[in-house]
Amino acid sequence: MIRVDIETIIMASGAVPSVIVLRERAAGEAPQAPSRSLSIQTGSFEAAAISRGIDQSQNNGRPITHDLFVSTLHQLGVKLERVEINQVDAPVFFARLVLVHANADNQQEEITVDARPSDALALAVRANAPVYVEDDVMNRAGTLSFHKAQAAGEDEFKQFDQFVQTLSPDDF
Repeated sequence: MIRVDIETIIMASGAVPSVIVLRERAAGEAPQAPSRSLSIQTGSFEAAAISRGIDQSQNNGRPITHDLFVSTLHQLGVKLERVEINQVDAPVFFARLVLVHANADNQQEEITVDARPSDALALAVRANAPVYVEDDVMNRAGTLSFHKAQAAGEDEFKQFDQFVQTLSPDDF
């Protein structure tokens, strides 16, 4: 599983889908390697619910369904341990909530619940739960991001440009 963070939410309206972009966390041993991202299309209401969970200042005093669900879990002594985006059947993604609670013997027990990725992400931001993507899903549907590699290339270009500026016809 690959740990990801919500990088951006592109809000759309009407028939145009909104997009949630998840970015792979930087690997400690290979910081220069390009990171991967996963774009998931969703409806505008779902994207707004995720955004509202990220920006708690938008709280209007009354809980929406995702707030209610997280509050209910808390009251029942259940923790949203993590969200896993575990399958893709393009363009549809599948996710699951991994919940933890103490059973009758006071042992921690995991329960998994099938969920839409948009709902799972809306819950994760409210419960401060980590989000993971299955390796196969990232390999099949993810894209590479060359932000770091591109920045290194731009530095090389600047150095080359400075070198060219110092050349004279006599150098040839």
